[in-house]
Amino acid sequence: MPIPRPRAGARTGRVAVGVLLLAATFLALPTGPATGDPEVDPPSASQSSVKAPTPDLQALIADDPAEGLPGFDDLPPSRSISQTEGIVTNSQHAVARRSKMSITSQQIWGGLYFGELNDPIENPTKYTTNCTTRVRCVPDPFYQPSCATDDPATQWMTNYFRTPLYPFKPLEGGGAEVGILTEDQINLIAFGTIPATATLTIAVPRVSGKVQPLMTHAWARKVRGCVPPPSELPKTSTLVEGKVTLQLSDLEVDGVPVELGPNCRTNQPADLRLWGEGDAASGGYSPGSGGKLGAFDGLHPGSRGPLNDPYYFQDNGRTIPASTGIDIPPFSNCGTSGDDLSPLVSAMASGPNNPVRAVQGGLIAWGRIPLEEPSKCGGTPTRPVCPLPGPEVPPMPPLPDGEGQ
Repeated sequence: MPIPRPRAGARTGRVAVGVLLLAATFLALPTGPATGDPEVDPPSASQSSVKAPTPDLQALIADDPAEGLPGFDDLPPSRSISQTEGIVTNSQHAVARRSKMSITSQQIWGGLYFGELNDPIENPTKYTTNCTTRVRCVPDPFYQPSCATDDPATQWMTNYFRTPLYPFKPLEGGGAEVGILTEDQINLIAFGTIPATATLTIAVPRVSGKVQPLMTHAWARKVRGCVPPPSELPKTSTLVEGKVTLQLSDLEVDGVPVELGPNCRTNQPADLRLWGEGDAASGGYSPGSGGKLGAFDGLHPGSRGPLNDPYYFQDNGRTIPASTGIDIPPFSNCGTSGDDLSPLVSAMASGPNNPVRAVQGGLIAWGRIPLEEPSKCGGTPTRPVCPLPGPEVPPMPPLPDGEGQ
């Protein structure tokens, strides 16, 4: 069945369209020039590590004009977890397979903390990217030659680093609702023909009251091993991942309110994984300079087995699956006064393997997140760098299982 292609920014389709859009939103990752990105700008000796932040974190934020604004306490203290920080925006294009619809979205906001502190392992206080001393240098988890053994000298190695991203919704007058990927009214079709509207909210979950960021992982390959890597082997692999919840509210069907209640949301968070589409060394995605991301079949093979190095920290021992579209879980707690509308909402919105493409714009590096004015420009007067407008919407992602477009 042909997939309608609404113009950029249109929000038409079924509930599934909105749900997928929001899920795709959190997948998109920030990008932009950032000092020390090993995939684009290998750090010099003076850049390879960043001094630990002063122990008195209050001193770091004492002169921050965002102090006291909404969202300030939900973000990490300035320079406490990364080499640098700033604002990013992104755009995305998603396909909702259940409803056979295609939608686009722009201007998804995030605070990017580039280069998470990684050294020493026991209590990281600085950011180091120097594969020659094995700091953040790990065996390639995705590709290895057949002659590789347990001896690191025979293995293809990669430089590994991580970059947290905190999605947020800017508020009028300054400040932000941290954790919100998107919150917007969508137009949809109920029961196949009846026009309807609803508010769709996608957010990252909180654990013990703390917002859980999205995480960008980057592996930059080094030339070593028992045989040289083949020329077709990508020089980088990048993954943006996290968990998101999707919530529906304010539903009206043909102008008549339908009470969904305050807790109509997915019964568990959805897993979001966006792989870099293309090699950062040849103009594809990297956490510091941005580019194209995707979640669809065949984009990346995933890890050969469990990650096995202490520099993966809490991710050590996990297996990263091959790329695929996003699975939207069933909804629960939808309806009031004893009316359970959860099966109806799930039938419209939930389903597996919904493909997504995204583009991340430039990182506007400030050394802190400017919640008092997120949209202001950086750079120089002659060469300003601004978060808006967001990057151009990417092309529609490929559909799985040979489905037509």
